[in-house]
Amino acid sequence: RYIAPLVTAPGAVGLTDDVAMLSGSNTMIATMDTLVEGIHFLAADPLDTVGRKLIRVNVSDIIAKGAEPVEALLSISWPEGRGEGAFVQFIEGLAHDIKTYEISLIGGDLVRIDGPLTVTLTLTGQCFRGEPARRSGGQAGQSLWISDETGWGGAGLKAAKTGQDERVANRYRVPKIGNLDTARTVAEVAHASLDVSDGLFIDVMRLASASGCGALIELETVPLAESTDHLEAIFKQCTAGDDYCVLVSAPENTAVPGFKCIGKLTESLDLTLTLQGRSVNPPSILGFEHSL
Repeated sequence: RYIAPLVTAPGAVGLTDDVAMLSGSNTMIATMDTLVEGIHFLAADPLDTVGRKLIRVNVSDIIAKGAEPVEALLSISWPEGRGEGAFVQFIEGLAHDIKTYEISLIGGDLVRIDGPLTVTLTLTGQCFRGEPARRSGGQAGQSLWISDETGWGGAGLKAAKTGQDERVANRYRVPKIGNLDTARTVAEVAHASLDVSDGLFIDVMRLASASGCGALIELETVPLAESTDHLEAIFKQCTAGDDYCVLVSAPENTAVPGFKCIGKLTESLDLTLTLQGRSVNPPSILGFEHSL
């Protein structure tokens, strides 16, 4: 209600997508994400994993648009109570994934605060096909494809809180995201695309709604962190969020290498779920809602 009216650049498409086209360029895009201690990561999380997660949540947006990451601006609001050793640990994690994704850090800001650790990254990307794969390019009848398993974010958060399984906990702290091969596939075949960060069901409907469609998901085809036939357990994994896999729509009978087909876009504007051919009612909460 309040911010969208301020956005006048055509490349921002009214804040209806994950990235904006930079003015004066036909191929460069930009995105920005913020991580806040206690909201996006736990206070007890190793700080190198916070640095890596900051890079990855931004790179995921770029990859889902069919682009490769290029340059970044970094903002760090560092708590008064944290010392230099902790800062070094954060920077080591950041540096690891800056190198992994071949990003050039070109500037930013550093301040001391009396509050939680808050870090922000602005990241640009170069589109492989000249323009980004928007959420809005899908059509009824197109197939829906996902690049990886869903449910690791929720399972990892639980493991991080309980200390039960560090391997699973690190799937939350350092999410697995797509790579440049994923981005090239998006650029080559996707009509619509986004990264699944708030839960599969809610993000499927964001893509579908932006495309003027609804969606049908065949639940038995959805790749899950924990394989199960139990409906409640499936719903839990499809609504937890923090998975950062890529969801695309592509014309029927089009192969999408490295992705798995989980359903299709529909003329009906609703979310339709089936399990082994049987219709099931969607859960009341489809995922994480960003709201005031």
